[in-house]
Amino acid sequence: MKTPTRITAKREVNVVSSLLVPLQNKNLLVPNVMIAEVVGMQHLQPIGSAPPWALGNVEWRGELIPVISFEIANSQVRGRDTSSARLAIFNTIGNRTRYHFFAVLVQGIPRMMKLTDMEVREDVQASVGEAEKMAVITQLGKAVIPNLDYLDQDIVGKDG
Repeated sequence: MKTPTRITAKREVNVVSSLLVPLQNKNLLVPNVMIAEVVGMQHLQPIGSAPPWALGNVEWRGELIPVISFEIANSQVRGRDTSSARLAIFNTIGNRTRYHFFAVLVQGIPRMMKLTDMEVREDVQASVGEAEKMAVITQLGKAVIPNLDYLDQDIVGKDG
C-alpha cells in the first residue's frame, strides 16, 4: 500500500526592498521605489511667503521641485543639519499634485534592506505625527513609515 502524499500549503513570503532614511531624530522606512535618487545638499531657491515646512525649491533633472522638512511637516522641531545632510528625491504617488517629485532633507545616506512582513512589527508604544502612518521596529531598530498620502496631497499639493 502506498503512503498517502501529504499536501501542505506553502506560505508565500513577500520581500520588500526598502530604504532606512536617516532624519534628525528618527529614520523613515520606505520602499526603495519611492526614492528616485539621493543627491548632495544644494542651494535652495527661496519660495515667497512659504509655510515653515517648505524649505525652498531645487532644480533636479531640469525640473524645479519643492524641498520639505519632514520634521516640520510632522509638527516637530527641526534642529541643525549635520554635515552629511542630503536631499532624498521622492516620487509622488498618483496625479494629485503638479509635481512629479519632491525632496526631503535627510541627514545621511539611506540604508538598503530587504524586509519580510515577519521582520517588521508595529511599535505600539510610540506615538505618531500627522506625517507618519506607523511607528515600526525592524532588525535595524526603530523607524516610522511616512504617510505618503499626507505628504503628497497636503504638503506637496499646496503651492506654498
